[in-house]
Amino acid sequence: MNENPHTTPLPESAFAFHGSHSRAVDAKGRFNLPFKFLRGGSGPEEEKFVVSKGADGSLSLLPRSVWLANFDRLREGEPGPKLRAYLRRMSTNSKTVEPDSQGRVAVSREILAEFGIEKKIMIVGMGNYMELWDPETLAAMNAADEGDEAFNDEFFR
Repeated sequence: MNENPHTTPLPESAFAFHGSHSRAVDAKGRFNLPFKFLRGGSGPEEEKFVVSKGADGSLSLLPRSVWLANFDRLREGEPGPKLRAYLRRMSTNSKTVEPDSQGRVAVSREILAEFGIEKKIMIVGMGNYMELWDPETLAAMNAADEGDEAFNDEFFR
């Protein structure tokens, strides 16, 4: 049976993270994850995450199992200097974090500052991972994307 890929159901875990959430960042670089992204909410059952440089100038926060699966998939590439560079980039720029009893994760102030994140952070759910943004940077990106009718036509067809 030929199913339309846009209507084929995906596992619920593929959509564990969605929405945007504004959070305060304390002096130690800690911020609360949305409750629904933690065990006990509607999010994934695991409690360890990996923070790493993400796409489009963001930081990414992935469940550790997703990060490891992505890393393993990347390792299946053609052996050589380019593959080693990709693996090195992902390994060097990643750190495992675990929410504390209050649902906070800690990211070093140096890493946050590198991405312009100081007192506030926007957590954007991207399906199986989250993006971490400086609120002003994200707002500027969103404003630049306003009026993209091709996107609207594709998403809402």
